[in-house]
Amino acid sequence: MSKTELPPGIVSKDEPRTFVDAVGKINATPAFFDALAKQPDNGPTINLNFLRYRPRGDSTRYDLYGAVAGREIVGVGGDIILHAEAITNVDKIFEISDKWDGVAYAMYPRRAAYLQLQRDIDYQMAIPDRVAGTFERMLYVLSDGEAIYDATGSIENFHKTNTRVAFENDNVVVSEFLRFKKPDGRKAYTKFAEGFAPLLNEIGGEVLLSVRAEMPIVSEEYWDHFVSFRFPSLKAMQELYRGDAFQEINVHRIEALDGKLAVLGKPQKMPAKPKD
Repeated sequence: MSKTELPPGIVSKDEPRTFVDAVGKINATPAFFDALAKQPDNGPTINLNFLRYRPRGDSTRYDLYGAVAGREIVGVGGDIILHAEAITNVDKIFEISDKWDGVAYAMYPRRAAYLQLQRDIDYQMAIPDRVAGTFERMLYVLSDGEAIYDATGSIENFHKTNTRVAFENDNVVVSEFLRFKKPDGRKAYTKFAEGFAPLLNEIGGEVLLSVRAEMPIVSEEYWDHFVSFRFPSLKAMQELYRGDAFQEINVHRIEALDGKLAVLGKPQKMPAKPKD
């Protein structure tokens, strides 16, 4: 079977891509769904999306998919607890990736709910808009466990309180994957976390999540842990990172990590959830 070219206007001339190639970088494979169905299903999970839109920085086509997906995710008992536009033009001190345009946290009450969503006909009909509107996607399953920061930074906490990440004011959110050095990287990072959490609280920020990076859905990279921090503003974040107190504890983070991937985002207002 020959590969079908994407419609004109979807792929720029300097990025020749086929439809089959695009799908492989955006959609999960049947093998993944088979593997997921065999995993324990004993608590809520988050599917973490890093998104690079097609064309770059323009979410118009992807948003057609997002409107349907958000509604159908609520229909299976889940929710999009964060949708953020990536902020890339920032000081290098933040060590922020400039590869991505958007971030989304899709929370599900159980794995079975996510698998149920894949069989929903309205959701299936929206997937072509996701493919057409996405150049690249990283999708990773997060689950509670192995918390480094306070236990309130859990998926279960978001699920029980039925809350979303606040989009008001000047809030910004860092979404960060961590890979620890062996054998003592996690221990060294814990020293950093013990000093960082109080500094974050002092400026009105908070730890949103400290959870296990369980398994990749669409990604060729493996990570050990995922953390998410809310800062009251980009200015407050910069002042914290440049402060002496942060620099003193940052040596532990440098010592701890074999790799990291961080995306900075501005939370967006989302449609209200339907009332029961």
